[in-house]
Amino acid sequence: MRTKHTFSTMFCQQTTRAVNNEAGPYLRITVDGKRLNVSLKRRIPIDLWDRKRKKAKQVNQYPDELKSKIFQIYQELKYRDQLITAQIIKAKFIF
Repeated sequence: MRTKHTFSTMFCQQTTRAVNNEAGPYLRITVDGKRLNVSLKRRIPIDLWDRKRKKAKQVNQYPDELKSKIFQIYQELKYRDQLITAQIIKAKFIF
């Protein structure tokens, strides 16, 4: 099993599915170059989304908490020397 992994998270907004000028934010998890998007099941007005910072301009606490939880799951898998993939992290995050 591989002991070193690349890991990153990023928030993005899917503006192609916008309804009433609102779009759903996604959390993108990347492990060893393999990406997976997780819907946050919320709607944020497109004009409140800061594309440079990859965050909503006013509602940043919730995404920061999610990012922290995802990193905690990654650290736990790494500590237990378990297989780490974006799918495994998503499964642990959802449940």
